[in-house]
Amino acid sequence: MTMTRKQAAQRLLDTITSRKRMFSRSIFAIIQAIIISVLIAYFTSWHFGLAALLLMGLLIQFAFDRMNNSIKASQITAIKSLRWKEESLEKEDLEETLNSIINKG
Repeated sequence: MTMTRKQAAQRLLDTITSRKRMFSRSIFAIIQAIIISVLIAYFTSWHFGLAALLLMGLLIQFAFDRMNNSIKASQITAIKSLRWKEESLEKEDLEETLNSIINKG
């Protein structure tokens, strides 16, 4: 499926914002896992609390890897559609360039 330059720029801009939000979302998920595990340990046994923490940790890690892979694939697709090189992502005015492509089209 081919994308227009405007669609590719929007997709690349979305991947940049998603990557920024991913850190805060993972911290939030870890805090929730710890709180729930402590509650399980308090109401039952520390064994179940530890098991819940390990299980939720694995699920969080799996979700984090899937999100990371999805963002990376989307970023690669957008770069190819824009016919850019990966080194162009390191420019300081990247978001301004993408916004100008979006607003122009």
